[in-house]
Amino acid sequence: MKQSALLLLVVFLFSAACGIPEDSQPNTITSPISIQEGSQPESPVSEENRKETIYLFDEKNQLAPVQREIPVKDLRVTDLINELVGDLTELERNDVLSTAVPVGLSLSGVEQDNDIATINFNAGGLEVLEGEELTKALAQIVWTLTETGSLREIRISIEGDMKTWPTPDGGDQQLLRRIQFISYAPEVTRGITQ
Repeated sequence: MKQSALLLLVVFLFSAACGIPEDSQPNTITSPISIQEGSQPESPVSEENRKETIYLFDEKNQLAPVQREIPVKDLRVTDLINELVGDLTELERNDVLSTAVPVGLSLSGVEQDNDIATINFNAGGLEVLEGEELTKALAQIVWTLTETGSLREIRISIEGDMKTWPTPDGGDQQLLRRIQFISYAPEVTRGITQ
């Protein structure tokens, strides 16, 4: 029995000596692996900015997703509408992307009820567009705002007057969803019901 107790004591002392010592404060450890030139780690988006996807049109008149870094200051919907109305970047112009959303489009307010957003624009924007230019602008707005899945349907009013809007595949609608603009969908998402 004494030998078992002595053996147990030796095993305990040996295992305690092999453990990782505890420090009173955290220490910085320098990695022996160096970062190769040209492979810098991606810098994180700052607390003042976030990355969002907006949709522009490519040369084939199909929606093209574009990443933008957006200042975190307003509601997400407001920021995205402002990005659609804003000027294209040099890279977007070089890629021959365009927008159908009119420069004069001015947001008056946004209300969100679960997954439906009601967007109120001031007069002089969407309602001055006609035909395919109007449906393209609506497609950009709907696809951009529903990108994350937090919104599923969009209602658009002008000066508080709720309107119905043309869709390429289903006549005039008050509730606008991605599926109604599937004919403009990027090539990779065609055939996927959303």
